[in-house]
Amino acid sequence: MNIRTDRYVILDSALNSPKNYWSQDLYPSWAALTTLQYLPGQRTGAGVEPHYHDNDEFWLFLSGRGEVWLDGQNFAITPNTLIYTPMGVIHRFQMFTDFENVPAVTRLERAKRPLHLYPEVHGQPQPTVPGFVISGEDNTGPFADRGPRCPLSELRVVHLSAGEQVAEAQAAQTEYWLVLNGAIQISVEGQFVELGPGDLAMLRAGVIRRLGTEAGGHLAMARA
Repeated sequence: MNIRTDRYVILDSALNSPKNYWSQDLYPSWAALTTLQYLPGQRTGAGVEPHYHDNDEFWLFLSGRGEVWLDGQNFAITPNTLIYTPMGVIHRFQMFTDFENVPAVTRLERAKRPLHLYPEVHGQPQPTVPGFVISGEDNTGPFADRGPRCPLSELRVVHLSAGEQVAEAQAAQTEYWLVLNGAIQISVEGQFVELGPGDLAMLRAGVIRRLGTEAGGHLAMARA
């Protein structure tokens, strides 16, 4: 189930998977992101070493507790914590419990190297803007101050109860709907599709859409 139009794109979990994390042509050109994926079942002790990127990166931690460092400054990770690491920010994290998260990245810039970059190997990064962390309890709506570079206005979890509908509306911004659990029905300009865990719908600003579920479910929702 993969649908591609100039107004919306729907990708199933098999295609929208970690094997395509650095792909630059899977997502449409009008999308600010090139990756938005669901990574369940991450284990206690997992983390990443200090590194930076030739693009911007987001992490949305769905569960678990740990710490993240952005250019040497540390912050607590709790469920629903949002982390934004712009290009050139040295970052790392360490988890103290099992966890699930949703990573997102933007298009590669500068040397366009699709990997972790280390100062001792690849040279010191060229800074862009500072990153930021929004605590789990505060990540409930649009970012209060996303600054001059951040391409997203929000990235958070949306819960739909059994039988709940998101009323039909025209998307004011480009929207991304990533299913975390449950079965979600989406209608986009007359096209009806049922989405499962890991499936992603990308909707260009101006598209008419409606979402709903019979048994309930969770989604990661981003707007640009």
